[in-house]
Amino acid sequence: LEYGIRHELQLTPGLKLIQRNKPSTGLSASWFYNWPAHLKYDLHRYQPNLVVIMFGANDEQALAVHGVSQPFGSPKWRVAYFARVRRIDRMVTRAGAYAFWVGLPIAAPKSYSQGLRALDAIYRQVATSTPGVTFQPMWRLLSTRSGNYRGGAVVNNVESALRLSDGIHFTSTGELVIGTFEGSAALLVSTGDSPEELRHQVSPRGARPRPGCARSRVAPFARRSSTPWPPPPNAVVRWAVDGPR
Repeated sequence: LEYGIRHELQLTPGLKLIQRNKPSTGLSASWFYNWPAHLKYDLHRYQPNLVVIMFGANDEQALAVHGVSQPFGSPKWRVAYFARVRRIDRMVTRAGAYAFWVGLPIAAPKSYSQGLRALDAIYRQVATSTPGVTFQPMWRLLSTRSGNYRGGAVVNNVESALRLSDGIHFTSTGELVIGTFEGSAALLVSTGDSPEELRHQVSPRGARPRPGCARSRVAPFARRSSTPWPPPPNAVVRWAVDGPR
């Protein structure tokens, strides 16, 4: 996601992008990489105005709850994971930033994809109950009309693969496509000009935005790729993707 967003937004006037992603990590295995600890440091060091968040691809695993391992998806697992997600959101908003949480994409392996959908439900639930947080789904962008997985699409009038053969990871074209849609949506949130599906986003509770923050730091956005779904005929966009088929 970071590669695609950077490609999409790197020339936006007044915008500074800071990459802090860490491959093969998530919120389940805090023993491997403690995201809250690193996030606390990064929020203090960089003082961001908007934080783009995406977790979940590596989180379909057991969690230790009060010293007892709880299997993925169990009631106690969901309660514990919900708390971890809410902690991340609150850390961001209490630092005076907006949290833009990107949903997970559908995947080819069905059991794995079902787990991703369950995680998405948690992210959405936390976002809609936490001021200053926006949840932006990705599922429909990469599925057919019937809601099934699709690994390719017509991109700029060329049939292109969006996912690798494992049906999970993205091709370079796929990364650019999701970066276009998610990056554009994130900027709309930061400038206060959100599309209809993002209008539940509100100011962080108790947060006092720093001068020149989220709603004023970014120069007016030209919307070069913020188009309806599917893009209208002859739309001037960097990555025009056909609608679900």
